[in-house]
Amino acid sequence: MAIKKIDVNKYKITIELGYDILGNRKRKTINFTGTKSEAIKREAELKTEFYHMGESKRITDLTFKDLSEIFIEKYCKPNISAVTTCGYKKSLKRILPIIGSKKLKDITPFVLDNMYQKLRTGKNGQELGYHSSYNLYKVVNVMFNQAIRWEIMDKNPNLKANKPKKEHKEKNFYDVYQVKKLLDVLENESIKYKMLIVLALDSGARRSEICALRWSDIDLDTRMVSITKSLKVVEGVIDEKTTKTESSIRTIKLSESTINLIKEYKKWQEAYKLVNKQRWIGKDDRVFTALNGEYMFPGTCDHILRKIVKKYNLDPICFHELRHTCASLLINSGVDPKTVSKRLGHSDTSITMEIYTHAFEESKNACADRFDEMMKKLEMT
Repeated sequence: MAIKKIDVNKYKITIELGYDILGNRKRKTINFTGTKSEAIKREAELKTEFYHMGESKRITDLTFKDLSEIFIEKYCKPNISAVTTCGYKKSLKRILPIIGSKKLKDITPFVLDNMYQKLRTGKNGQELGYHSSYNLYKVVNVMFNQAIRWEIMDKNPNLKANKPKKEHKEKNFYDVYQVKKLLDVLENESIKYKMLIVLALDSGARRSEICALRWSDIDLDTRMVSITKSLKVVEGVIDEKTTKTESSIRTIKLSESTINLIKEYKKWQEAYKLVNKQRWIGKDDRVFTALNGEYMFPGTCDHILRKIVKKYNLDPICFHELRHTCASLLINSGVDPKTVSKRLGHSDTSITMEIYTHAFEESKNACADRFDEMMKKLEMT
């Protein structure tokens, strides 16, 4: 405790409050106006008022809320992306009202199962989908595992709680005829819209990867494009880092028709920059930009495709499903799983096989049908 004079009849009063669970020093400081004797009296009052805060919290007294705050500050912010941290925070906002005040030692698999059951019903009375349910389960799991590493907890009760079951749902994608129809209507749209959608269909890249592309990533002579970054916007702040996983960093070859379209689009962009040079503030040499040359929001990709689908009454499809379309077209064209996996940037071929099981089954059936056709032709000769 200390009283420091900072001016005539002005004092800074500091109350020492010990240390928190992480060993950080705690103190309370206020500025006080009055005489020295009044400052001493105020110091005594503050000591009484904040005495309870001076008691260092023991690990056994930590609540789930305490751990969540430590987890975000000491683990998430220094180690993981802003996007993932934001997702964890959103999940915790739903979890904390239910078990935030519970001490960690009192959280059991039964307590967690009850919580998940309450959370299973969304705001509109609809049951949460697999991904939403899993995100809630995941943040609790990651938190408790980290608490074990910090020796705050001995075991993870979430491991015995009921984990959300993944429902197998067929991916939505266009077949070759639907793609043809989409490409036909794109002839009536701007070169930017056409370029964006054709590149997604050809490359199979994620929207965040497409928005992160710079002209230096594309070699127009060799038709190669390097996918090394992923652009996301979190709470209005751009988060541009390396791709989703290490295996997502890849170099792929584009078709000749796509490259020709890219050349045409590049000329259009250069002309647009000249006409709009007064408002063009982009300095990153991005392939796709907002009207002022700054980065394009990944959500804009969805908006553009949604507008085109509605305008021409096409079969429903979202931008990410162009990636599924690319994969299914390659599979049904006879491209082997390993090549498809590398193009999509999957860490393992088994992931590609699992996601596109239906497409691979169709491809196998097509091979069998072709063999039958071949045999029938031989019988006729």
